[in-house]
Amino acid sequence: MDFWTRLLGGSSKKQATANNPQQRLARFKQRYNQILQTWQKSDSLASDREAIAGIRRGFQALTSILNDESRSPAPHLCLGFAAAQQIYTAVSKIAATSHDEGMVRDAVAVYNALIDSEEEDFLENDVFAASLMNFVGRTVGSGSMGIGEDIEADIVELLFGIAAKIRLQPEILPVWFTTAAADSHGRLVNQKVDFAGMTQKEDFPLCYQLIDHVHHEGRIGDFARTGLLYIFESASKSMTLEQWIVNSDLPTLMATGLGALYSQLSRKLSILHIDAGEGLPLILKLSDYAEMQPNPQAESFFSDDFQGHMNTFLSYLAFWQDVLVHCTSVEVRLTLIDHFQVLFLQQLLYPSLLESSDVDGGSSVAVLTYLRRILDMLDHPELVHMILHYLLALNDYAVSSPRTPRSPAAVKRRQSLLLLNVPDKEDDKMNPSLFNLVDLVLSSTSSQDAQTVISGLKLSTVILGKNHGYALGSIIKIMHAHHREPHRTVGALNAELESYLNLAIGLAGEAGVDEVYDCHLKEKLSMLENHPCSLKTLALQTLSVQSPGYFDTESGPRDVGPHYLMPEDPLFKSLLDILLTFLTNDVETNLALTETIITLGTCSQLRLEGWLSVDAAEYHFENTDLEPQNFTNDGLRDMYRASCQPTWDASATPPLLSSLKSLEAQVDALRADIQDWDEHVASRKHAFRTYEELSEVSKATPPQVKPARLGADLPAGSWTPQIPKHVLENPTTPSRTASPRGRKEGLDMKHTPAASPSLRAGGQGQILAGSPSRGMSPLPAPRATNRQTTFMTDVLGNLAEVNNHPNFRRRIRFRRPAGSQTVEVLLSKYQPPPKDPDEDATAGAEQGAEGKKDDVNEASLGHIITNVVILQEFVLELVALMQVRASLFSEVRFA
Repeated sequence: MDFWTRLLGGSSKKQATANNPQQRLARFKQRYNQILQTWQKSDSLASDREAIAGIRRGFQALTSILNDESRSPAPHLCLGFAAAQQIYTAVSKIAATSHDEGMVRDAVAVYNALIDSEEEDFLENDVFAASLMNFVGRTVGSGSMGIGEDIEADIVELLFGIAAKIRLQPEILPVWFTTAAADSHGRLVNQKVDFAGMTQKEDFPLCYQLIDHVHHEGRIGDFARTGLLYIFESASKSMTLEQWIVNSDLPTLMATGLGALYSQLSRKLSILHIDAGEGLPLILKLSDYAEMQPNPQAESFFSDDFQGHMNTFLSYLAFWQDVLVHCTSVEVRLTLIDHFQVLFLQQLLYPSLLESSDVDGGSSVAVLTYLRRILDMLDHPELVHMILHYLLALNDYAVSSPRTPRSPAAVKRRQSLLLLNVPDKEDDKMNPSLFNLVDLVLSSTSSQDAQTVISGLKLSTVILGKNHGYALGSIIKIMHAHHREPHRTVGALNAELESYLNLAIGLAGEAGVDEVYDCHLKEKLSMLENHPCSLKTLALQTLSVQSPGYFDTESGPRDVGPHYLMPEDPLFKSLLDILLTFLTNDVETNLALTETIITLGTCSQLRLEGWLSVDAAEYHFENTDLEPQNFTNDGLRDMYRASCQPTWDASATPPLLSSLKSLEAQVDALRADIQDWDEHVASRKHAFRTYEELSEVSKATPPQVKPARLGADLPAGSWTPQIPKHVLENPTTPSRTASPRGRKEGLDMKHTPAASPSLRAGGQGQILAGSPSRGMSPLPAPRATNRQTTFMTDVLGNLAEVNNHPNFRRRIRFRRPAGSQTVEVLLSKYQPPPKDPDEDATAGAEQGAEGKKDDVNEASLGHIITNVVILQEFVLELVALMQVRASLFSEVRFA
């Protein structure tokens, strides 16, 4: 008993000693004096390792004591002593002269302990601010000692904490921001300012330190960007800071920094997958994708270096967007926009578009890809408006000063920027009206290079889907509809749906069509509801859908009214030309093509007549005299007539349907010439479906249930893998409605390509792993077991072996006569000759009547079969789109 009493008594005594303020202060003074003595005795601290180790132990002890005191009840004598003696000045000098990373880390810990104590008002102390910024400038500033990234991140995090305090407590701003150029009322006096602004780091060193680190990746960049964001947000609470930012070179540094990151991106880019082996997506493995050769001079989109540069650039662009959203100071916001317009958009982004070329093998691909990523990431209406109005050379684009009143300094600054963009000679002026984004997109979609076509289609998809109002009259040519009432009847809709459905079944059979179609209905409903033009269409008439407060001028996105697609639209003609060679196109081109057409049809204001549906004026109703005579009123008679299915002349067939029928004729020719054609197509569809289901199983942790049967209703001759019992033990069939179905990134996402747009539902939806959305889920998917992984590898191996069979490697040629809109299949009677010097003479003999060469393409049988499966999915998407639109937007008449 005496033992436990002595033990407990001793613990209480030690605890009381530790919590005694006087004894704690004595220990603090002792440690601090030891640090000063060691520092003063050392002739060269940087080379005295023993002294550095002793001082580091002293810093760590000071930090521990300060943290303990902050958690203890008052009085806090150590913090009072630290403030009175200004120990931070000694800490700053010692750490800066030691040139030791460990010493710097321990000094940062001391500063953090002082700031976190929230006592003695360290952040309101001019000497503390000067000491800290001098320490930061010597350690991470220009010509600093070169510390590691982890310590640099700690320092930038410390600066971020101070910026956050300034945001919450604006009264401490004068401590960290001072300027001698202010008058007695706190307003900056007029000074001579050129376009670059004044560089006065001594006025606000905290701000300059943050902007020096905003370009970094990881923690450093995140803390710097957020801290600088807080500084801009504080400008609305301080007129002096607001005018200082307008007059300083801060906007110039931000704009030139964005331009520097853009310039680091490769001038030539290849969007082909690097790994043509095990890492290649299944849909590409079952095609001729491996035969595509990248430009050796172009950087790969999938390389780690490029992805790092691209992510850094997009992060900084997102920072620009965040600053404009959170900055409530109109003058600062407009000044930033002016610099973005002149220094980035007009002097860098547009010249890169102007200098791009499809001839050099990659520069057009690069510019198109960069523009797509920029527009896909940006949501701020002012930035989007500025970029698209300038690059598309829209008529209502204005470079005049906004109507919002601005200070004389801001007006003078804007004039200096505009003069900067004036060339010495009028001939050197770069004018988007001569060559703009429309010209680049149209030339890219009609290019002979597959990568250029893919890039142009993907950029068109982003503009049509996300910024549809800007595409009207530029990317696509339209004519306005004067009648809002629908002309199409429900009977005509049923007839058109039946035509498309029969075409889809004729392409690749009826197996799985119902399930696929059901998935597409749900997907198209989501796409239509989320389209920017649908908000006005679906909103109640009594509700306002006007976006609040972004624009100070009449430069907002134009109001989109009902319109038709003009028959001679160049982009749509290019889409139809690509569609005619669908069977021999590479898979990624077809996926991008189908996505563009579907996106075009998701605009609620675009009428389908003339390109996807039949014009109501072309309807022919037969046997109208045979209608029942016992109608009780005219309304029922009108309903009956509206439900009748009309016919139409061949000349009235929509262009898209005509092109699909041409493809159906090509498939019919192949079916008649190739033995077991339907079985081959069914096997390919089943292979995709099986792989999807196995992929879903591999992501889950299956409990013990009865195995599901697969392949019970397969046609004869189809390939059926023997699936082990442990793989099939899954509680339910994998849900395909939860599969990622978007096509935002297509197949160009790093490491895990997004789901194929045309092979997404009904078993083909989850062919490729990975979500296409910009924000990935924070929860990692469960890993597959070794047995499942091995089996998946075996399945892939079997599929690759089947696809490499000589029968599937057989080459089939397609010929499109010069100037014709039909494609002829060169059947078994034609055997491709071996390549030799005489091949050019053979190709030259295939000429049309006017001496123009026919367009001859070839592909393997396996590649064509994969494209047929994609084509059926696309037709089903069109059917779902038409049906959902008719219901959601009331596009047909029932009477």
